[in-house]
Amino acid sequence: MVDRRERSRERLQEAALELFTLDGYTETTAVAIAERAGVTERTFYRHFRDKREVLFGDGDRLVRLLVDALPLRPKPLDRALRNALSALAADLTPRRERLARRAALVRAHRELAERELLKLQCWAEALAHVLIDRGIDDLTAVAEVEVALALFRTAFTLWVTSEDDAADLEKMIDRAYAATGRRTMRSQVLGSRS
Repeated sequence: MVDRRERSRERLQEAALELFTLDGYTETTAVAIAERAGVTERTFYRHFRDKREVLFGDGDRLVRLLVDALPLRPKPLDRALRNALSALAADLTPRRERLARRAALVRAHRELAERELLKLQCWAEALAHVLIDRGIDDLTAVAEVEVALALFRTAFTLWVTSEDDAADLEKMIDRAYAATGRRTMRSQVLGSRS
């Protein structure tokens, strides 16, 4: 069950997307977002540092999701990372419509696009750090994480811009892997964290 704090956060995120789309990102203020969400400005700032963070506020949770999806023995590494991407896809899929609106805003504003790249860098650093701690050499860990996230980013972009309502993020990730000749082997992936 979603608690009151989480509902406020979600209302703020939805209100921000609506206002950014209607009035423009630059013109929208934190006060306007709070009013639209039916909360106080103080509540807005309890959840987010600024209006930009409304679009990136799930970052820590998504990093934890990715890291938690890695098995304790991450070999073969390509399957371990693909498992993490599957967990991410499962989490994002129910919010496709909202993520598509968010992605359009990010593409339209340079400062948001830069922040998006920073978010992906944080994901890469967190994943590589965990893999190194679990015995993968530095170069291999960093290279494999960067490749996996590039394939994810490609699939995600196609997914949120697709006009096909039945587009499937998981299948698009598979297609991105296949396009580079990389194995996906998702069906055999490391369901256990042993």
